[in-house]
Amino acid sequence: MNTHKRTGFSLLAIAILALFFISPQIFQRSLIVANDWIFHMNRYYDTSMQIQTGHFNYFQSLFGFNQSGRVINAMYGADFAYFAGFVLAVVKNWYHFELILNFLCFFIAGSSMYILTRSAKLNNKIAILCAVLYMGSPLIVWWTTTQGFSGMGAAFLPLAFVPALRMIQNREYPIQPIVFGSIFALLLSIHMFTTLLACIAILPFYIIGFIRSDQKMQMFRQTILAVFIAVCLSLNTFAAILDLHTDTLIMPLNAAGLYNGGTFLSLGAMDYNNFGLIFSLIFIFQLVITVAYWKNMSTLIKITNVTGLIFFVISSKYFPWNHLTEQLPALLSIQFLRRFSGITCVLLILGFGYSMNHLRHYLNKDESKKSLMIGLAVLGLISTTSGWQLIDKQAQRWNSDTPLSGDTNAAQPIESDPIKIRTGLTSSDLSQAFTITQKPTPDYLPTKTNLINGYSTYSNEVLHNDLAITKTVTNDAKLKITWDSNQTEEKNILLPVIVYNNSTLNLNGKELTADDYQLSDIGALKLRNNHEKNTLVIGYQPSIFFTISLYIKGLAFIALVLYSIWKLTQSRILHKTKDKE
Repeated sequence: MNTHKRTGFSLLAIAILALFFISPQIFQRSLIVANDWIFHMNRYYDTSMQIQTGHFNYFQSLFGFNQSGRVINAMYGADFAYFAGFVLAVVKNWYHFELILNFLCFFIAGSSMYILTRSAKLNNKIAILCAVLYMGSPLIVWWTTTQGFSGMGAAFLPLAFVPALRMIQNREYPIQPIVFGSIFALLLSIHMFTTLLACIAILPFYIIGFIRSDQKMQMFRQTILAVFIAVCLSLNTFAAILDLHTDTLIMPLNAAGLYNGGTFLSLGAMDYNNFGLIFSLIFIFQLVITVAYWKNMSTLIKITNVTGLIFFVISSKYFPWNHLTEQLPALLSIQFLRRFSGITCVLLILGFGYSMNHLRHYLNKDESKKSLMIGLAVLGLISTTSGWQLIDKQAQRWNSDTPLSGDTNAAQPIESDPIKIRTGLTSSDLSQAFTITQKPTPDYLPTKTNLINGYSTYSNEVLHNDLAITKTVTNDAKLKITWDSNQTEEKNILLPVIVYNNSTLNLNGKELTADDYQLSDIGALKLRNNHEKNTLVIGYQPSIFFTISLYIKGLAFIALVLYSIWKLTQSRILHKTKDKE
């Protein structure tokens, strides 16, 4: 079987397994509406409606988040949000949309792990095994069962280690700037925290690679070029953050403590923090192998195993996090230690692949090799059952009396009738989903105080604001709000709309300045009651640099596509020339 057919077969196997993981949802026709569902679906609904109406606003939420005008996507993977919004605009159905995203998460996780292991020059069958193991790892399953976005970021994470391996494998040309830069630009467009972890995790590879490199100055120049490419391809992300730097934004809520969210090994079934029997055995096996065969291991395998084991300890309950956070409370912003487990799984599964590859190499008889592969196949398939069971458990809730997932403790259910819940979430009117449940997430709201937890304030001032208003979107992608001030005798009127330093406000045809209004602790607009019918138009005016960043990103992307086409053409010409010879 030639390389292309082998790769095609492998990707087909990964796709079939991805379907297996989401089969509980397919067979039961169930939505999984968990803790972060309402937050992320608001993001995607907003971009979907922007795409459908042609009213694009990179910063303001024009359709999602109760049309509050708050900034979310600009700070939270805008590129992926628009991709997801495009998918939603096509399917126009929450159930099909969720199935597609869940399938993509599993398929990309498996494919990226397969690409990594083949870059490591592992046997194709062992590469498939590693892909299967990674697809069933806790963090990947976490996206489907709870909509934890770290899971979606983790699906792309193995790609970050493709250039990391090359740093050790190739002393003469350790870095391919375009590959390196493109991969990290991709990660930046999806999840910033995953990108940060990837940068930290590849440092050992880079340092050792630099020390061993025959062309240190060239490697340094290639690194600068790779960073430049990554920045150009994701400049809109950095420009948006810079655009909002004058606002004091409420960051995602810190955890009360990190220990309870730590991972651990066990002999039981896998859970979100519990690695379960199969992964526990693999990780312990890699620890023992690393210690026992340290002198015989290659530098690459040593770095892979040690880095993976360090991240395992950091992500686990075996590390004194409570003592550390007492001295450094800022570490509580990590929220969930399981976020580190993506690095653990990628590297220790890769290390396990190396171990099995070596074992297969030393087996002399074909029957022994066949027995090894059968055993590994059984191991891989068993590892998928725990993840499948977690998904099945969540999927079963849909047809019960409590269709919403049990972990939606931070959400606020609006509807309790299970029939109405299912009807609302499957309606062709996608906005009906937001009349079923809501979540007062205060992330990235502006504040002038030391407000840390804005959940209750956002709930009262935006979600449960009693003012009767009408919201529409203007042709130039701004929010238009109309109301009659005579409905209340209050001296000031609090509008459920969020104002940032770069926001523009026009009340009844008059441009407002900061002296004309007040803001609440979360940036909600306060106006004096004029006892009239009013029309307010609120927009967002980004800096010139942000506008320029979009052009730079577009040009960089076009240049990358053209270069890739040219390289592919050159490669095919070279292959044809060799075939003729």
